[in-house]
Amino acid sequence: MSSGTQGPPRQVSHLPPSLTICAVDDIMPQLAADALRRSCLKMRFDRAVLLSSARPATLAAGIEHVAIPALASRDAYSRFILRDLHHHIDTTHVLIVQWDGFVLDGTAWDGAFAAYDYIGAVWDWHAQRRVGNGGFSLRSRKLLKAAAEIAPEQTAGLGEDEMICRVLAARLESEFGIVFAPEALARRFAYERALPDGRTFGFHGFFNLWRHLGDDDLLEITAALPVGLVRSREFLEYAACCLAVKKYSAAHAAMRRLLACVDGDGLDAHFRQAGVAPELAKMLLEI
Repeated sequence: MSSGTQGPPRQVSHLPPSLTICAVDDIMPQLAADALRRSCLKMRFDRAVLLSSARPATLAAGIEHVAIPALASRDAYSRFILRDLHHHIDTTHVLIVQWDGFVLDGTAWDGAFAAYDYIGAVWDWHAQRRVGNGGFSLRSRKLLKAAAEIAPEQTAGLGEDEMICRVLAARLESEFGIVFAPEALARRFAYERALPDGRTFGFHGFFNLWRHLGDDDLLEITAALPVGLVRSREFLEYAACCLAVKKYSAAHAAMRRLLACVDGDGLDAHFRQAGVAPELAKMLLEI
C-alpha cells in the first residue's frame, strides 16, 4: 500500500476535544472501510465508525460497524447525513470521509480547525459560499443537530454539502450561530478540484486517488467499483489522469473495466457525452 505523497504519520497534537471519524456508505462499504483504515493509520480518533446496512467482508481492528436502513441512492445518502447522522455521533466533532478520500497527514491537523462548525475543501467554481466539499469534511455535532432541524424532506437533487453550505447556510448562521471556516483555512484542511499549494490534512475525489495510492491499491479499487460509477465521466477523468502520469497499469485496468461495462456500439457515444476528445479516447483505448 502506498503511504501517499505527504509523508509518514507522526505524533499528532492539538486534537479537538473529541473526534469521531465516520463513513456512511451503502454502495461500496468495503471501499469506505478502507478509507477509514487509511485515515486511522495517520492519526488517532476517539471513535471510527462505518454506517451501512451490511457489514463489509473485512473491517480493520478498531473500526466499528453500525447497521442502518439501506441507502440506495445519492439522495438517500444526503437525507441521512442531513437528518439522521447526529443520532450516531456523540463526540463534539465528526470527520466525514467517503471511499475516495482520507487523511493524508495527521501532523497537518491544526487546532484552529475545531473552532469552526463546518470545514471542507473549497469549491472554486462558486463566486461565494465556497466552503465546502462534504466528501472529506469536519463538522461539529452542533452543526449536525442544527441541520437536522431545518433540512427539507427532499433535497431536490442537491448534495447534502450544497444544501448545508449554500442553501441553508444563512439560516444556520443566523438562527443557530453556526460558523463556517474561512477559505484560507479550508485550503489547508483539504483539497478536491483545486490543487493545494502545500500539504493538507486530507483530500477528496476519485480523480485524485492516483496521487496518493500505489498501483496495487488502484487496481483493487477499479475492480470493486459498481457499474454505474464505471460508466461515469469521473471514471474517464480518473483513467485519463492515470494515463497522463504514466500509471499505465492503472489506466489499462480502468479501460478494460469500462469495455466490460459499455458495449462497443455505445462506446463512441459514451466518450462524446463525457466530453472526451477523439485523440484522448483513441489513446485510452490503445493503452
